[in-house]
Order: sequence, then structure tokens, then C-alpha cells
Amino acid sequence: MSDDTEGGRWYYAGRRTFAGALQRGLGRGAHRAMVDPAAPDLIAHCLRRDHRWDWQVDDRAVYLARLVRDLEMPVEPIADRLFTAPAEPDDHDNEFENTLEVLEALGRAGASGVVDGIRRYIRDGERWLDVLEEVAASWPSEWWEDLYPGVAGRLASAAHQPLWRSPPWTAWAARDARIAAWIDAARRPVPPRPFADQSTATLLARLREPVHGPDREAILRELRRRPPEPALLELVDDLLADDPGPALPAAIRQLGPAALPAARDWAATPEHPLTWTALRILAAHGDDTDAATLIAGLDWLDSRPDDLCGYDVLVGGLARIGGPTAVEVVPRLGRLWFSPHSFERPDYLRAWVVLDPAGASRGLAEGLWDCEAGVRLLAARHAPLTDMTRERLCYLRDDPLETDDVRAAAVARLTGKSATARR
Repeated sequence: MSDDTEGGRWYYAGRRTFAGALQRGLGRGAHRAMVDPAAPDLIAHCLRRDHRWDWQVDDRAVYLARLVRDLEMPVEPIADRLFTAPAEPDDHDNEFENTLEVLEALGRAGASGVVDGIRRYIRDGERWLDVLEEVAASWPSEWWEDLYPGVAGRLASAAHQPLWRSPPWTAWAARDARIAAWIDAARRPVPPRPFADQSTATLLARLREPVHGPDREAILRELRRRPPEPALLELVDDLLADDPGPALPAAIRQLGPAALPAARDWAATPEHPLTWTALRILAAHGDDTDAATLIAGLDWLDSRPDDLCGYDVLVGGLARIGGPTAVEVVPRLGRLWFSPHSFERPDYLRAWVVLDPAGASRGLAEGLWDCEAGVRLLAARHAPLTDMTRERLCYLRDDPLETDDVRAAAVARLTGKSATARR
């Protein structure tokens, strides 16, 4: 990963620039924003362009909502953007979802004008159903419950099937027999598993036969639901020849420590199709003899510049194993810290605390401003107590946007009740 990451969805500004820090959701960006006059324009850009590497798991909503609120940026233009953003995301645009998530957070924080703007969009906007279901899941019912008459008239034109078993529909079922019927229909019985009645020995025997397509994957999925069966390892080479899909790696990982000898062989074989499966097994169950392989696994991940995922697994394994070889990962943690794939950042910080406690102090202090709640939680528990960090802990303790566990950790540190350092 270079200083400037080209690839994936976006080009990211230099990792040590103010813009780059905001794009990556780094604490240093949020901290600097309070004093830098360029902050409002850069934050507005982050609202228009979703810089998360993985839109499904990376978090920016609370981070950006706090910046908007604390800098007293006007929220009306942000709410208006729901009307002008592309209706459907593509590989280069997720403005609608990004804006909606920030507005949902601002609404929870009581930002003036947000609730009215969202209600207006639900009445008139194209993606009203997405917006309604987003806010109904987290906002008080009195903020949206009275929208029912207008919503009921728009159901026939909904762009997709509503999530009937979730708010607001569960709240409105008592007043609308149609909604109650739709919710009832959504409670379909779970279909029986095709191989649930067959013994493990029978399933292994079937895997030895020339079974192809979905049957083979269904058998492997069924084996995953059962106690680990090491005999599956004897079939791996034949199964790989027929490309059983993602079910095989998952079934092998189910074996846990029993798969270690095979995993070590696969990891040592260049371009083995189960390389990543092997590394995951070593990270979860290996010992100090596997640390060098996990370090080499980080180099293997580096060879895939368009995929920033998986570093957390190997770093977490090295932190678990510990020892002098595992400590070699510490210089990499400083580089990985700047990844726009922020979902993995808590594992980097956790490894830093375990493998280099003294060196982790700066990351812990910065982590109090991070976009990821997992980072903020670790930082709240472990950051050195200075005037600056105490002030930030008070902020986190009192902020309605913060998660309950982070707020509790802040209270514990400020009151001196965190008798043991938890990870």
C-alpha cells in the first residue's frame, strides 16, 4: 500500500495530508478539523464522495456527523442532497447512502432541521422506502409514526420489497390489515436442509463420488453444521479438482487445530488454491513456529493492491502468538493504520497494544477521534491520561452519538474504576 492509493473505488489524497486523514476516517483528521479553516469544504467533499473502501462494513457516519455538528455546518444542503444524488449506487458513487447514514446520525444527535428534512424526503423522494426503513430502525417512533397515511398510498409504487418484519411495518401492522398480511407472509418456514438426515459417514462417501454442482456445495455446507470431521482433509485434493466453490474453505476452517499440518503444507506451496484458507487457520490456531509464515502472508496480501482486506486476520494472529518474530509486524502497523478500509483498524491497534505497548501510545491517543467504534473503545480503555485525552473522554462520555460500550469505558477511565486493562 503506497502513500497514495490508486485503485478500488477512489483515489485517496496522501495519507499524511489533512484531506487524506478525513477520507480515511482517521482521528488526526477530526482533531485538526476543529482548527483548520479548510475543514468545512473538505468535509463537504467527504459527504459527496463516499471514501469508504468497503461501503458495507467501514464506518464514517458518526465521524462525519460529529464534524458537521461540531463545526456548525448547515444541515439543510445535506438533506437536499438526497433529492439530487444518483438513485442507485455504482462503483464510483454512493452519495445517497453516505448522506443518509450521516443524516440518520445527526437526527439521533438532535441536529436542528434534520428530522424535518428526512420527513420531507419520505413524503416526496424517489427512494423514500430506503430512507423510512433506515430512520425507523433508530429514531423514536414519534418522529415518523404519523407519516403512515402518506406512506400507505405509496406502497404500490415502492421500488423494492419492504422489509416487512422490521420497523416501521411492525408498528403499523395493527392499523393496516394489508401490512399485517404481508408481515405474516414474510414469515415463511425455513426449508429443510437437503442432506440433514444423512450421516456424516454417508456424506463423506458421497464426496468421494463424482458429485458435481450444488449437491457438493450443499454437502460441504451440511458438514460445517456438524462436529469437525478430520477425514475431510483426505478429500481436499479431489475436491479442489472439481472447484467446489466457497463451501470447501469454510468446511476446512471448521476443523480448527486438526487442519494445522495441512495448512502449513498449503501455505508453503506457491500459488496453492487454499493459501488464504491456510493463513487463516494458522492465524487462528498456529503457534510461534507459524509466525514467520504469517509475516510472509502479509507480503502475499501486499501483492494484491486492489484488495485491502485480510490484514486484520494475520495481524490478529501474530498478536495472539506473540514472541520476537511476531513483533516484526510492528513497523507495518504504522502503515496499515492509514488504510481507507477502516473496519480492520481496531485489530491493528489491538496488535499494537499487545506487541508494542509503549509505541502504541500515540495511536491510542489518536484513536479517541477515530471513525471506528472499535478503535475508540480500545483507546478509551488504554490511552494515556493527559489533559487532552481526559477532555476527549469527557466528550465521548456525554455524546449521544457514541456507542454504549465506548461511553461506559470513558466513564470507567475518568472515574478510575477500570481496575484491569481489557482488550
